[in-house]
Amino acid sequence: MNQLAGKIKKLMKCSLFAHSVNTLKFANQIADKQKSEIDIYRLSVACLLHDYGKIFDREQLKAIIREHHLEVSSQELKFNSVLHAIAGDFLVSRDFDISDKKILNAIRYHTTGYCDMNTEDKILLIADKAEEGRIYGGASDIRELALKDINLCLIEVYKNTIIYVINKGKPLHPDTGRVWNNICGGN
Repeated sequence: MNQLAGKIKKLMKCSLFAHSVNTLKFANQIADKQKSEIDIYRLSVACLLHDYGKIFDREQLKAIIREHHLEVSSQELKFNSVLHAIAGDFLVSRDFDISDKKILNAIRYHTTGYCDMNTEDKILLIADKAEEGRIYGGASDIRELALKDINLCLIEVYKNTIIYVINKGKPLHPDTGRVWNNICGGN
């Protein structure tokens, strides 16, 4: 238990905690605007723990992935920016004894998404990218759109992500491309 308490302290001391709380606040605002029923409990837990994997460094995350035989392609291991999500669902399950598949799935895919995401998964992905602490160009437009039309907002989030990655000259995660094609009707 002392190890877990130490990890929680580390998480709370850093800006990740503020980001997680901001993500939760914005996710709740988005959820309030939805016409479909939202599982607020699951969404809230996923929001608060979505970046838990970031308290581990990249090499620790890679070691955890290898040691526990997590389902990850060798290509995916090259995407350092998503390692915390790839291992995140396992870490949350292990360290917080959470076994709810919907919560764990939301955490696992909060960076890349997946085709045919449920509403809670869309909300977490959008809230993570556009919570009030995010100040990149277009963030306020995305926040505004998220409160009007979550599906149009999802398109804008992916568009911004793809443009950002291309402008950085980095490879695009395969799931990002698949989701983009799916939400644009290209399957």
